[in-house]
Amino acid sequence: MSTKNLSTVANDVIESYGITAINVINSYRFGGERVIGFVDQRFESAVNRGAARLSQQVRDSLIGTQQRVSGYYTKGLHFGTERAETAVGVAVDLASKGVSLVAANAERFDNASNLGALEMLNRVALPAANVVSQVVERIEQGSSELVKRVSGKAMPAKAVASRKLNSVTREAAATRKRVVKATTKKVSKAVATTATKTSNAARRVARKATATAKAA
Repeated sequence: MSTKNLSTVANDVIESYGITAINVINSYRFGGERVIGFVDQRFESAVNRGAARLSQQVRDSLIGTQQRVSGYYTKGLHFGTERAETAVGVAVDLASKGVSLVAANAERFDNASNLGALEMLNRVALPAANVVSQVVERIEQGSSELVKRVSGKAMPAKAVASRKLNSVTREAAATRKRVVKATTKKVSKAVATTATKTSNAARRVARKATATAKAA
């Protein structure tokens, strides 16, 4: 066994949790959309049942108002779920990056120390990690079934969640890299500025010491 096997299982678990989270978000989104559609249909049906007492203009106005309200609610629903999906992408990106860093550092240390500790760690930890992975996979499957039921239609729930998770994780990774690059640039500039000021101060002190020595 190698440390890559153990880290791969860890990343699979992280991905499964991410897909489950996206499925829960999709359930909320699809469920909200179905409720909105149901309310619109019931409202329109109620208005049309009172057609004898209401003019066509009044009916159209009432239905149009209800649809605009529903539109605002739908936009809010989409905005909220998109923000939640972005948060999931950030969490998955950071967790996956952490696993990769730990695995890489552990492998370098093990190679340098020549202890062979990773082989023993994998023998001990990998079976338990596989059990956790199987449990998480069953939870993920359950969340996929929940999405299908809430949406009220046949759909490849896991594929939809996987595509969305990959998208938001890529965006999170790109943002993280931009932030790290900008931060590194600022730190490097600050260090260079401090070093220049320190160097200039040292030269001024040296010049003053030289001038004092000559005057003496």
